[in-house]
Amino acid sequence: MYKEKKILALLLSLAILGCTLFTAGCTAEEEPETTTPVPTPPSFQPDILDKPIINAPEGGGGLSPFLFEFDMVNASGFDTVRTDLPGASTLVLKPNASATLPIIVSSEANASTEIGVARTEGVPEGVQVSYTPETFTLEAGEKTHLEMSFTSSEHLTIPPETAVVVWMEGAGWEIGRAFYLESV
Repeated sequence: MYKEKKILALLLSLAILGCTLFTAGCTAEEEPETTTPVPTPPSFQPDILDKPIINAPEGGGGLSPFLFEFDMVNASGFDTVRTDLPGASTLVLKPNASATLPIIVSSEANASTEIGVARTEGVPEGVQVSYTPETFTLEAGEKTHLEMSFTSSEHLTIPPETAVVVWMEGAGWEIGRAFYLESV
């Protein structure tokens, strides 16, 4: 009996201690929070490890009917192609030069899809860009290649970390991918 009373007294003490701590935690005054304003992020963030930006059609959803990637291994005419750092790859273009970046487009749909290059953002002054072909039909399950060609002026100066974003569209979907472009 004595042992049972001792255990009951211990349990009662623990219960009282628990209630005291709970009450103290509920009545403690909190410091007012200070908020730090967060700047609006840019429409493209190349530090997101070169993931595609996928915009679904209005009211649409599901999987995109196509994806694309830059074939940095087969890029030609650039002074340097850097793919070893986190984030988007970097292409270094020489003045008064021509270079080519292959793009691989793959079908993710069960039907053919008309695809086209929608626009190229961030192309610096002194660089001209063209695509061959600009539009094409991608059959279900197919992969195709197109070439992004660069021509640079004689007095080329590209600001550091200039992000170039290539946008393609098809079946109402718009997909963008990016890389950094620098000059020697």
